[in-house]
Amino acid sequence: MQPTVSWRNLIWMVVALCLAGLALLLARRQPLRLSPQDPALDDLAGAFKAYKLISRQGYTGIEPDRACRGAIDGMVRQVDEFSVYIPPGKVAPFNRRSEGTWIETGLRITAESNRLFVVGPAPGSPAHKAGLFGGLEILAIDGVEAAYLTLDQARKLLTPIDRRPVTLRLRKTGGGKFTCRLTPDRTEIETVTGIVRDEDGQWRYVLDGAMKIFYVRIGEFLDRTPGELQKAYRRLGRPRGLVLDLRDNPGGLLSSAVEVVDRFIEEGLIVRTAGRRNEQHTYYAHADGTYPPTPMVVLINERTTSAAEIVAGALQLHERAVLLGGESYGKWSVQSTFDLGHGLGKIYLTTGEYFLAEPPATQPATTAARAPVATSQAQPATQPHLRRKRSGLRPDVPTRLTVAQIERLKLLRLEAMVAVRPPVRPLKPAHSSRRSFVPGFRSVRLKRSILEADAQLAKALKLLRNLPLPTTRPSRGGHSGGRGSGR
Repeated sequence: MQPTVSWRNLIWMVVALCLAGLALLLARRQPLRLSPQDPALDDLAGAFKAYKLISRQGYTGIEPDRACRGAIDGMVRQVDEFSVYIPPGKVAPFNRRSEGTWIETGLRITAESNRLFVVGPAPGSPAHKAGLFGGLEILAIDGVEAAYLTLDQARKLLTPIDRRPVTLRLRKTGGGKFTCRLTPDRTEIETVTGIVRDEDGQWRYVLDGAMKIFYVRIGEFLDRTPGELQKAYRRLGRPRGLVLDLRDNPGGLLSSAVEVVDRFIEEGLIVRTAGRRNEQHTYYAHADGTYPPTPMVVLINERTTSAAEIVAGALQLHERAVLLGGESYGKWSVQSTFDLGHGLGKIYLTTGEYFLAEPPATQPATTAARAPVATSQAQPATQPHLRRKRSGLRPDVPTRLTVAQIERLKLLRLEAMVAVRPPVRPLKPAHSSRRSFVPGFRSVRLKRSILEADAQLAKALKLLRNLPLPTTRPSRGGHSGGRGSGR
């Protein structure tokens, strides 16, 4: 039999919960306090003096919260180029971006002869539902004439963080003008894509159907990236060759990069991280879930960064793939996010460093040896402020793109990504100015144009067609088989 609770006890419970909630709320509003004995007070004595001087002698003075945020921003900027202060007003967009979502209209645009044109809409976006396809010229955005906007300014206006509606004035190919109002909505970023999107909105991965050579591009590494890669890989059947494109990849989550590498090698060290106080974590590959051995070419360039360098470097180090393109960026640092509390926002702070190889046995554990693919020796982990910048990955097959090829490729990639058919129930189908097409013709034409403009991809395809490439997965650079501490 269940015990009964009297009304008097129930009332006291409610009052206690209310008081506890009020105490918690007041505690959160209390200012951050430091002990008088805290050495940080002496370390920052100059900053306190500057604040007092500005407050007393400055013509306009400065509000305490503004001064505090400015000081935090200044300190974080002094750490390195990758550490960032995120003020309270930008925390929500930062969190969304970390989760891989945007608040946007989904309209993809380009500039030509100082005029703005619609390339097409992202599938399922507000622009897609409005039927805004290629061939439209943008005359104004929110009342600002397009002639006075740069391409970057126009793109920023199309992605307002406050979700306010965006009003567009457009002109059809035939000369007719109309106005369209788009309300930004949350869209998920696709991290794994193919060579071109077909008329049904599905990605195509085939580079050479007869030889079963495929292309997969990873734009960045988020939580869902390994799952997206698995979904794409299932569509390849039994590939005899694979191009993995990591160009322009800004990196992302270490865990995601490790899981992607683990799909292609079955044993050995993937990466090791070292922190300021010598804490280290190692990540190893496992045989379970490893894809069958397939010749691979990985494309990299100077904007291949961080987690993308881990993937490319590990595959190169394990002799699992050939790297083609330009030298990568060389960002081997680990960043972590910290909530400051007290309404101050967050800090995105460098807290460690990546390494692709174990230290040699003759070195102390506190000294980190760089991977063979880098070109400069790292300084001891106990002195992060003394580290020299490490070089990026060097490609096995150096291949450069011209400026003209890069610009042409940007536009072709935009065309390859957008939707070309309206959704099932388009809101304004009359606005579409796209021409009729033969199913499949667009994707074939675009793939041919991309291969003509992309000398790096064309060379990768040629290598896979003609040269024997590594398909084995030997264990290199350390222990094998064991699980890493961070997995």
